[in-house]
Amino acid sequence: MTHQAQHDTMISGAVGADIIPPTVNPLLQRERDRATLTKDLVTQMTYMIDDGKDKTARRRHIESSLFSDPLFSERDRYIRTSAETFDIGVKRSIRLIDFKKVHNITFSETWDYVYRALTNDLTFGVHDLMFVTFIDQQGTEEQKARWLGKARNMQIMGTYAQTELGHGTYIPGLETTATYIPSTEDFVLNSPTLTSMKWWPGAMGKTSTHVILIAQLIIGGKNYGPHAFMVQLRSLKDHSVLPGRSVGAIGDKWNFGGVDNGYLSLENVRIPRKDMFMKYSQVAPDGTYSKKGNPKVMYTTMMVVRLKIAQECWQSLGRVLTTAIRYSAVRKQGPIDQGGREVVILDYQTQQEKLFPGLATAYAFNAVGKRLQEVFNKVQADIEKEDFSSLPELHALTCGLKAFTTDTAVRFVDMARFACGGHGFLLSSGLPYSYSRLSAGCTYEGENTVMMLQVARYLLKSAYAAQNGGTLASSVAYLAEDTSGQTWPAQTETDVVDSGLLYKAYQHRAYRLVNQVGQRMAQLMGQGQSQGVAWNNSTVDLVRAAKAHMQFYTMATVFDVIKPLALDPAIQSILQTLSCLYAIYMMDQSIGDFLEDGYMNTDQAQMVHGQYLALLNAVRPEAVPLVDAFDFSDLTVHSVLGCYDGNVYERLYEHALRDPKNKTEIHETYYKYLRPLLTEHQSKL
Repeated sequence: MTHQAQHDTMISGAVGADIIPPTVNPLLQRERDRATLTKDLVTQMTYMIDDGKDKTARRRHIESSLFSDPLFSERDRYIRTSAETFDIGVKRSIRLIDFKKVHNITFSETWDYVYRALTNDLTFGVHDLMFVTFIDQQGTEEQKARWLGKARNMQIMGTYAQTELGHGTYIPGLETTATYIPSTEDFVLNSPTLTSMKWWPGAMGKTSTHVILIAQLIIGGKNYGPHAFMVQLRSLKDHSVLPGRSVGAIGDKWNFGGVDNGYLSLENVRIPRKDMFMKYSQVAPDGTYSKKGNPKVMYTTMMVVRLKIAQECWQSLGRVLTTAIRYSAVRKQGPIDQGGREVVILDYQTQQEKLFPGLATAYAFNAVGKRLQEVFNKVQADIEKEDFSSLPELHALTCGLKAFTTDTAVRFVDMARFACGGHGFLLSSGLPYSYSRLSAGCTYEGENTVMMLQVARYLLKSAYAAQNGGTLASSVAYLAEDTSGQTWPAQTETDVVDSGLLYKAYQHRAYRLVNQVGQRMAQLMGQGQSQGVAWNNSTVDLVRAAKAHMQFYTMATVFDVIKPLALDPAIQSILQTLSCLYAIYMMDQSIGDFLEDGYMNTDQAQMVHGQYLALLNAVRPEAVPLVDAFDFSDLTVHSVLGCYDGNVYERLYEHALRDPKNKTEIHETYYKYLRPLLTEHQSKL
């Protein structure tokens, strides 16, 4: 196999680090040669990102095994039809079943390694992440014995149906009903209105045999709120839709073409009592209802999904920045000095501003994702011991980080597309694909504004508890420390990037905005507005406070995570630079928040901006090695602009030649439309 063929089919860069193609663009190689981060240091950074050398080795093994299969190493994502995309999504998902068994791939490895590597449309994602997880977390031992093994072995394929045509995030408004009949010990399921039909569940349209249905539990005419039920949709013999169910696909979407998002309407469908998930809520044969623990425990599966979305954001952002920074390192565009040599666009400060804050954010989100996983694992262990005390904090964190990471990442991805000029508009750049995927994350599993308002509600409750001597969770403990009237002690440019002083500034802003909006609501209610109306009239400021809280939490977490790491001084230095850039960029973008109450003065604000520009300059020499350290293969980046070898123009041309319109020299539209037009006009000459 030629070196070029190896490069096209194998994991490049540090994966198999001795296999670097001889055709690397000299401009890109120059970036790597000049950087302080040598090849060995880049590899060490990869180990840090992956959380250990062993995990990097495991990930690389899984990736190389995946990409040795032609089904997973294809290059035609951007020239397939929607029907072809769905077909290959199902085919790959089925191939993965055996692949995971052969390689003993765990649940976490499926998401951390397999989905990271492929980044393409797989059909069974909801089955893996939500259906199996929900059974495991919410099922009784008897229910797990019935369903869990079959689900894990793909003897049944499932989805999760909560969202309806007429209701999304507002769970109390769901209209699907599950009415208990004591005499027959079963539930009767109905979709009483058009808007009550389930709408959007992944893989429900044509694939799933079963669904975890969220419906209003009704016993003796009383509504006990949303509960979960296992419902079979299709025959296990011939896949035909069972009576009383109307199931179908909702149509093409902007992305996720491999997933058949569907609709479901139910009419007098009966299921046995034992098919209601009863680990935390029970219905006795006579209809007696009982429950234990926090009612939010039913939504821990949603918390898992939001956790994974937040963790996936750094990967999506990392892939995009890999593309845009590599492209910017080889794309020449004019001289800086008149009459001087032509420079690569990465040398322009405006290009650095488009890309380097996003790069710093990708590293920050990697650290925050790890910390959130630790928090989740602890809370999950507590729940298993029937300790639900930490559940509200986890709910707020997963809501907030899901919203904050997706909203932030999608903005940086769009900026990266702009940074690649016209070429970034091509599907083959991979940037429109990444943007549309991330954009979906801003609305699925909880629309971001609603998620931020969930955070705001938790913050106000915590602020009230702080004012009344209550105990606060660690993420909101700062609300017990009144910083009113304080000023920022930063005196020099060095002070401005001091992590301790940055912490104080972010803490003060979050404290002020949370308490300020709480006082505003109290004032509105004092003027006669109901709590609901006062809340609605404060939502802009509530979201602002929630965002300030999430920025404070992520900034503090990043510095907290990197501080104890035992790393090479060069790595520690660049990580400190990136962390400061992450914090300073957000501060510079919202400098008015810090000036508004006099906490910061204009001289300090000018120093903040000056340090922001200095940090861009500091990142510049290390930019290419920093994206190399993400260790994304060319097949994962899936971009003609972002390959490890930097041969952008050759790949652009090669992809153009593979465009289906270029299969023939004369396109069929000539014979159908153009020839008659031209012939008619020529006959008149």
